[in-house]
Amino acid sequence: MFGYLRFILALFVLLSHTGVRFFSLNPGVFAVVIFYILSGYVTTYLFFEVIPAKNKVLNFYKDRLIRIFPLYLIILTITVLFITITGYGNPKFHIINTLSNITIIPLNYYMYIDTNILSNPKWPLIPPAWSLGTELQAYILLPFLLLNRKLFFVFFILSFSIYTLANLSLLHPDYFGYRLIAGVLFFFLIGSLIRKKEKKILKTIYTVVFFEAFLLFVTDTINRYSFTKETLLGLLVGIPTIWLLSNKKGILLNKLLGRLSYSIFLVHFFFIWLFKYLHLFSPKNHLFITVLVICAIFLSTLLIKLEDIVITALKSK
Repeated sequence: MFGYLRFILALFVLLSHTGVRFFSLNPGVFAVVIFYILSGYVTTYLFFEVIPAKNKVLNFYKDRLIRIFPLYLIILTITVLFITITGYGNPKFHIINTLSNITIIPLNYYMYIDTNILSNPKWPLIPPAWSLGTELQAYILLPFLLLNRKLFFVFFILSFSIYTLANLSLLHPDYFGYRLIAGVLFFFLIGSLIRKKEKKILKTIYTVVFFEAFLLFVTDTINRYSFTKETLLGLLVGIPTIWLLSNKKGILLNKLLGRLSYSIFLVHFFFIWLFKYLHLFSPKNHLFITVLVICAIFLSTLLIKLEDIVITALKSK
């Protein structure tokens, strides 16, 4: 069932970038939080139940790199060809911003590092990829946290504390409450706890998150420019949803939809830019959104086939 969940979340991210809002809330932020929880769940499953015991950490890193980079680099290449041929966005390639876009992790620090290649509008090559930078950092840390329970909870408490300070605007609410690994690492760790069936701990965490949300909403201390509402909602919905779906078996198309979700997440901005360049549709137009979804799904279907070829070639070496 997680394939269906991933697919829906990827569509939420797509919709958010067309300007769609639900009750003034950004569905993309809500989706990213649940993605992070789900990533923690899957990572824990892979680390303890799939990755061989010999060279476990190294093999885990290899698995995650193969999962993320081939498709990312394919879509990156398509985007580079498009903006180079058309000149869309007045692209400017420099050593730092080019390497940042290739290696991904620096994209998470766009507020401190110039990762923009397009000049107008100012964007990296794949705008949503800043969250992949967060995810990659979590993957670097998770094996060590999974192997040391005390360290796991030290990092959990530190991350949740930073997230709470951001929600109170004592730290930058957007950066530390949604984007940077310091404030969101505990999202991934929650996913790990769900996989481990740590029911009592999860109940405690859920209760704390619920009361934090209640106090922030009642006292109206939420910074209106941050995504605090969306991240809290993502936690409150994501924890029970992933817990419930973890007990469900996969059904028809589950695996395919799960794979399509990652490609849709990466490729939809390419189509948004393409449509704007061709002056085909206006954002927020229902036809624009419908065609965008269809194109993203169609190209993603082709790209995962290409990804299979690339991964097979890499594994054969």
